[in-house]
Amino acid sequence: MFNNRISHLPLGEKIMDFKGTFEVGVSSNDVYSFLMDPEKLSLCIPGLQKLDKVSDVEFIVLVRAGVAFIKDDFTIKFKLVESEVGKHAKFTGSGSGKSGTMDLVAVMDLIEASGKTTMNWSATVNVGGKIGSLGQRVMSSQAQKIIKQMFDSIDANLNGAKQKA
Repeated sequence: MFNNRISHLPLGEKIMDFKGTFEVGVSSNDVYSFLMDPEKLSLCIPGLQKLDKVSDVEFIVLVRAGVAFIKDDFTIKFKLVESEVGKHAKFTGSGSGKSGTMDLVAVMDLIEASGKTTMNWSATVNVGGKIGSLGQRVMSSQAQKIIKQMFDSIDANLNGAKQKA
């Protein structure tokens, strides 16, 4: 489902790169519409405490996340910086909590064929502070768990919407 790479930076910072594919049995426009709707997407974000829509291209989330013994609430502001309906989107995000900071870039490209949509996605996350000082295996393992939970939830929501139609 995904690959990852973690690079080490000075002062407890890490850059983590993740990428993968996700396939679902609905149209690319349905996938795109679901993922571009912060209210619908919020149903799929593990640890989400709050979501505030700032504009059509910006939203702020409060997420409870943790790695090993460090658990914290992170406020993250997301912005849609590239968009091609039904095909492509790119988000940037920046946020912080008491235990650290994070900056991220996430990209998705959708390909529809034979009634299914394949999403090729990637994310680069720069994590700093206490949380960034944790070991590579701990960070990677937790991130993979969160990514899997999110995509499992997206799949369930999209397939549930298809079955109700």
